[in-house]
Amino acid sequence: MPITAWIARPRLVAALLAAGVLPLVNAPARSHVVPIADMVRGIRITQAQCAELPSTVWIAALGQSFCFRYYLSTAGGEGSRPAVFLSGDKLGTFNMRTGAFAVRPDEKDVDTDDLEKIARGLSRQTKTTAIYLGRVGLDGSSGDHRIRRSVLELKATQAALDAIKQRHRFEGFHLIGQSGGSALVGGLLALRTDIVCAAIGAGRLVHPKPVRPSADPAREQFNVADAIPVIVRQSTARIMLVTDPADKYVPEQAQTPFVQMMRQAGKPVEQFIVRATDENNHFVSGYSRAVAADCIRGAPTQEIEQNVRTLVEKRLALTKAKAEKATAPPSAPVQQPIPAPVNGQPNWTR
Repeated sequence: MPITAWIARPRLVAALLAAGVLPLVNAPARSHVVPIADMVRGIRITQAQCAELPSTVWIAALGQSFCFRYYLSTAGGEGSRPAVFLSGDKLGTFNMRTGAFAVRPDEKDVDTDDLEKIARGLSRQTKTTAIYLGRVGLDGSSGDHRIRRSVLELKATQAALDAIKQRHRFEGFHLIGQSGGSALVGGLLALRTDIVCAAIGAGRLVHPKPVRPSADPAREQFNVADAIPVIVRQSTARIMLVTDPADKYVPEQAQTPFVQMMRQAGKPVEQFIVRATDENNHFVSGYSRAVAADCIRGAPTQEIEQNVRTLVEKRLALTKAKAEKATAPPSAPVQQPIPAPVNGQPNWTR
């Protein structure tokens, strides 16, 4: 499906406008639902409609325009370098041949109130301003998620951060990614010089095989490893990878070689080995946020390593306890004592 053939989604736009939001881009957001069905088809929002939604920026990248939705919180503190979270890919497996998504049963409509909660939690954890940035075609942002991890998505995300930075007069950013969002963080390291901490969780940073070429160069997937010379030359970010060696979605072979290549090129990169608790050993965002929080407060590597080990132990223990509780046989009912007789008659009033 060509990018230029995005289908307008008037039902979604109408729902957003009917939510009662104030016509101010910085107004507090009110909860609404972004249906999976709309995200699968691709979402198109005009510049005028974008301006009527809360916390949005209208940007242009490689000849395309996008309305980026972001969720900002200062619940835990304020700072000139917010912590920005970029989520992983959604909508299930994408078939490049058919252009269709195989949406998993656990994929649900997105309630933007949940994204606000994530931003608030991240702000409290990092003790600074926090932003959940909706990726192209997801979580309230316009566009088509079929361009995920492409040059176009990377350039659009770069432009969105520039617009947010200008609006709020930020000095820079701390970036936190999960999976596909981590690939974007890696790509942004080659484009930006204002990143302080970069926590990359389960990110595909090295492509073992050549990336399949696209008829549209803007839709071609980028390989972060190709940008290592640029990152080494211009980035001053503290780069930290969070990896589960048993990851079934993004294997360690797509993560650890990046660390080795960067170090060989003269740029120190820290890597923290963890144990994810999902069945695919993939979702490490809880660890990535903790690593970012430690980085933001300037913790040394050794301290972060100890904190990560402690967090891994706690999460594994909690997961084990939940599993044991779920499989434990039901306990026998407690036998109530028979009331003692009063004056030779049963006492049913006790």
